[in-house]
Amino acid sequence: MSGEQQLSGPDLGQGVSTAEIGANGCLLGHAGGEPVLLARVGEELFAIAANCTHYGGPLAEGLLVGDTVRCPWHHACFSLRTGEALRAPALNPVTRYRVERQGERVAVREKLPPAPPEPAPAGGPDSVVIVGAGAAGNAAALRLRREGYAGAITLVGAEESPPYDRPNLSKDYLAGNAPEEWIPLHPRELYAERRIELRLGARVTAIDPRRRAVTLADGSSLGYGALLLATGAVPVRLELPGGDLAHVHYLRSLDDSRAIIARRRCALARSRSPWWPAERCPWRMPWAPRSAASCALSTRSTASPSASASGRPPSTRRRSLSPAASGCPPTWW
Repeated sequence: MSGEQQLSGPDLGQGVSTAEIGANGCLLGHAGGEPVLLARVGEELFAIAANCTHYGGPLAEGLLVGDTVRCPWHHACFSLRTGEALRAPALNPVTRYRVERQGERVAVREKLPPAPPEPAPAGGPDSVVIVGAGAAGNAAALRLRREGYAGAITLVGAEESPPYDRPNLSKDYLAGNAPEEWIPLHPRELYAERRIELRLGARVTAIDPRRRAVTLADGSSLGYGALLLATGAVPVRLELPGGDLAHVHYLRSLDDSRAIIARRRCALARSRSPWWPAERCPWRMPWAPRSAASCALSTRSTASPSASASGRPPSTRRRSLSPAASGCPPTWW
């Protein structure tokens, strides 16, 4: 792929006739080298980026409902007025553009700055604790800031990883087509910038509504003015013979995806090297992410005298394999 963005439709920067949009309709075009959706609601005209911020769905093929547009892929909803993401699974707003109308001609001009946050609500809680640092908890924390909430926000998650979108774990990342750096929804710096505290690797074990506090697995407690539970769900386990075998995997977390990738890579390495020690494959030991022991290989480089006696050709040698040769992730070496 060339990486160049494919543009279609008219150049909206040059202007189009309102007749091309129609009543309560939309038109896909481009402006400034980027795809733009021009929409008409009654006598009002709006222009926003043409692709959904979730997975890039074509908004021009979506559904206009009032002054909103729904993505045809996963039904994310965006405001035509502000570009704000109004419904999941979209997490970020779309860019909006200034629209200039002269008679029956309409042109898309420069990008507009993000819509200003709403005024801070009066009488809100002094702090918010969100239990669950997945996509839902992440969206709630960021939306609170966009809505003008100025109190303390703490995002508590049992995993060590910052918030990420779980569907990615079973798609490009699992297939080996996406690096792990793509998995987090946002860099950690964004949370610091928005004054959102991340408490990762922290499991909530109890909630005390009277004291307005949650207890963590390490025995510490965390007070809250308001509490939001966004823990998500867990996979249904197979309750049948063989459901607990080592090669049966459940995929929910980043560690789960890493374990499946590791099993596949080590299986490939064993198929390439007849002397691969099976007991050193990661699925035969308790899963620990990035464990150096999980992909350790023999460092013997010469055949022993007993090799020929055992039927192994003298030329066959047990050798150390590089990460590239073994297929194991370099981070495990």
